[in-house]
Amino acid sequence: MKAKKTPWSFRARFFLSTIIATLVIPTIAAAIFFQGELSSTKNLIRNDSVNLAENIAKNLYPTLVFEDLETAKDELEGLQNNPQINHSSIWKRIEGSSGSYFKLFCSTKKNVNQNELLPTKKGETWTDSALLIVRPIQSPDDDNLIGKIVIERSLAHLEYKKNQFMRFGVTSWAIIIILILFVTIWYQNTLTRPLQELTNVAEQISNESNYNLRAKKTSADEFGKLTDLFNEMLDSINDTNGKLIIANQDMEERVQERTKQLTLTNEKLLSEIKERERASRELIETRDQLSRQEKLASVGQVSSNIAHELRNPMAAIRNSTYFLRLKNKNDYKSTHHLEIIDKELSRSDQVIQRLLQLTKGGTLKKELTDLRELAREAMTYSNVVGNATLSISFYPKYFAMKLDRILFRQVLYNLFINAIQAMPNGGEIKLKVQKLENGRILLLVSDQGIGIEDRVLQKIFEPLFTNKEEGVGLGLSLCRELVTRHGGSIKAKSSPDSGTTIEIELPDGNSVAVNEALL
Repeated sequence: MKAKKTPWSFRARFFLSTIIATLVIPTIAAAIFFQGELSSTKNLIRNDSVNLAENIAKNLYPTLVFEDLETAKDELEGLQNNPQINHSSIWKRIEGSSGSYFKLFCSTKKNVNQNELLPTKKGETWTDSALLIVRPIQSPDDDNLIGKIVIERSLAHLEYKKNQFMRFGVTSWAIIIILILFVTIWYQNTLTRPLQELTNVAEQISNESNYNLRAKKTSADEFGKLTDLFNEMLDSINDTNGKLIIANQDMEERVQERTKQLTLTNEKLLSEIKERERASRELIETRDQLSRQEKLASVGQVSSNIAHELRNPMAAIRNSTYFLRLKNKNDYKSTHHLEIIDKELSRSDQVIQRLLQLTKGGTLKKELTDLRELAREAMTYSNVVGNATLSISFYPKYFAMKLDRILFRQVLYNLFINAIQAMPNGGEIKLKVQKLENGRILLLVSDQGIGIEDRVLQKIFEPLFTNKEEGVGLGLSLCRELVTRHGGSIKAKSSPDSGTTIEIELPDGNSVAVNEALL
């Protein structure tokens, strides 16, 4: 949340506007004017100095040609009559074996070193105290360079002008600041002080709701009249507030009485509504339970009949297997497959027997079970094609579980079958077993299949519901029944093209901490 910005007071805005109007704007204007004057003066100095240097350079050509030192000195001494010229020098170009160079011909500066006044390239060089001007001495006919003249012009006049302006500026600033202080004090007494008094009283009344406060009258002008009107308004508000308080007290008593009546009526209505809602929920739950029980009873009856009818052909298959085993004792491969058939017949008979017992109201036969081994058995039975893989993980570490081994293997078998059918091109099935902080156990069975739509996901655990062409709709409803018998719950999470995850939550009594080496 952003902090609320505090608005500037009238006094602060007035003081700031006064400074801008009387100090900042004139200062900017004076600075612009000073820069213009300084630039104009510098241009004037440059133009005068450059013209002087170029005129003398034109007259020095014959002097250097004939090496007339006296005439050259006279020219330089004439320059020195100008008090703004610090010194000047003439340089002659000498052609040597290694190239040309400039040699000092004459100078107004005594005891000068050859390299001390060595001329630079043509042009002007500005320093803090002087302007150095270098101009070539050339032949008027063919512009042949024979020398250079160097003039150093003092900038003392320009510096003096700058200092004068600074003294004037500082003096003006001091005077303006003093005037601003006097104007601010005067306005505080005549303008801002009455406003501040009215503001303080208004804020105090707003915070304390004390309408007996009055503003102090500080002047007899318009602000004094405003203070009188403000106090009169407070008197009127105080009278009205007293009447409102009395009316409010009477209204509060009526409201309290009416509120009590409404509260009692509302409590009765809420109690009746809750009772009706509870009865409706119980009725709906009873109806759903009866519907499920009817479906399960029908399924159980059908399953009993199917189991009864299957046992005769299964007995015949087992007898045939026994006969074939006797005839093929020496054929290892045939004997191996006959043993697999016999083993699967026994497993199927166990599953049918346990389901029939549950249908007749039997109890679970829980035993200490290695869930990893149980899951691998279920995967072996369901992964006929062999294009799916199973990964098993425990968190935070491995633990055994008390389960009805046969029936819970059937739960995993149905879940693995659905996962494999959802992955026609194969994939990985993940079984994650986790012990929650509340002690309960969470089993997650995830696949990489095509997923389930939301409208179908809500119905997949209902008996006889299926969206498969050859499905019966009993696999997941049986899973829910068996998980419920174990005291747990089952639900599904899925979305199209992102796979499906079945969550099974079992009570904490199903887990047993064991040493893996003992299994």
